[in-house]
Amino acid sequence: MSTMTRISDATGRIDLRRRRDRRRRWLWRGVAAGVLAVLGGLTWLLLFSTVLGVRTIEVSGATITNADDVRRLADVSPGTPLARIDLDAVATRVAGLPAVDTVTVSRVWPGTIGIRIVERTPLFAIETPGGYWIADHEGVIFNSAADAPKGLMIAQITGNDPRLVRDLGTVLSALPAEVHKRVRQVSAETADSITLQLDGGVRVVWGSADQSALKAQVIVPLLQQKGTVYDVSAPSNPTVK
Repeated sequence: MSTMTRISDATGRIDLRRRRDRRRRWLWRGVAAGVLAVLGGLTWLLLFSTVLGVRTIEVSGATITNADDVRRLADVSPGTPLARIDLDAVATRVAGLPAVDTVTVSRVWPGTIGIRIVERTPLFAIETPGGYWIADHEGVIFNSAADAPKGLMIAQITGNDPRLVRDLGTVLSALPAEVHKRVRQVSAETADSITLQLDGGVRVVWGSADQSALKAQVIVPLLQQKGTVYDVSAPSNPTVK
């Protein structure tokens, strides 16, 4: 084989390889362009199109709370792309409703925002001239009633000091079950004069909400002693009369 033939064969192989390389490059460029087009389409579909926009807001767990109030505070415009909804912001706004304890917000594809609320649990009712305010274990007033709510202990307090209401929530939450079920009324003129009225004419002087966990431990054996007034305001030195 002559030198010219070898050079020609080598040149042909180089040209073939170059053509193949060019085809590969164009193929990869085409694939990359296709991928980018798909990603762009998905981005537009998720973030800008109303195809996957909000059509429904489903509210669950609302018993005391008005579901329409939940939707109003959620402040989610119909058609807003689901992927762009700030779920934490929605939850924060809905949590502003008095009866709402916790909120969970979720996306339900293709077009629903789900809002699940857990409402506050009533612990006691505060007697007022116009009816009763209902509060939970944190002393948060979240509902009202014209008549004394059944199953709730009644609280009589002087004034409307929010701290005193919180203190009552602390005390009543600390009570052991066997004492809690005996409480008929709780009263307080000041934060240091919380008193529990139990069945059978028994009175428990609790004092302040400080050391409520310790006072709860002390009151159980103390009630085993005969008496009508049990003072645990100083839990290290309780008395019975």
